Amino acid sequence: MRNGGKMTTLFETYNNWITEQEHQELLSEVMYSPKWRFGQTSDNTIEPNYPCWFQNFYNHTKWDFVANCNTLVKTLSDRFMQLVPDDYMLIRCMASANTFGQDGDFHVDWPRSNTSITGVLYTDKTWDTNWGGSTLFKQDDAYEASEYEPRKFITFDSSVSHIGAGPQRRCKEMRSIIALQAVQCDALKEKLKLN
Repeated sequence: MRNGGKMTTLFETYNNWITEQEHQELLSEVMYSPKWRFGQTSDNTIEPNYPCWFQNFYNHTKWDFVANCNTLVKTLSDRFMQLVPDDYMLIRCMASANTFGQDGDFHVDWPRSNTSITGVLYTDKTWDTNWGGSTLFKQDDAYEASEYEPRKFITFDSSVSHIGAGPQRRCKEMRSIIALQAVQCDALKEKLKLN
């Protein structure tokens, strides 16, 4: 990862990655929009499956943004791509949200290490530590957590197992994020040949 943020063992942190003005625009035009759908799962191989809310901004079969994608979302995707190596390409850009009781499952976004990077932007307006919502990471015997903080962006190797913990019972809000993922071009070509 480039342009160094604060690095832990399993993830890198960029505080105030978006401006307050960008945050307000994101809230009004994306997070508070009526475009949410229900049914996104973190790992569809685990039964029973517990879905959450989502908005998809990127069509990975056309390798382009969906029609009428918000301009700011495209700008944030470009900003994310500046953090990854030059031979990587964007394959995912979406919003995800869960309410109390809608925890996902530990999962990986990509099977091989050092070939894909995931980025997560915490998008809520305000957040209280007692509301939960951290992103938890585990690798071998190591566990780490990124506390949910509005406007914070984290990046991590997509092969690291992680979960976006749902908000706690006392939270009456939706825990929302924007998730982005980029993959090294040769690794993507190899995976597409296997499928």
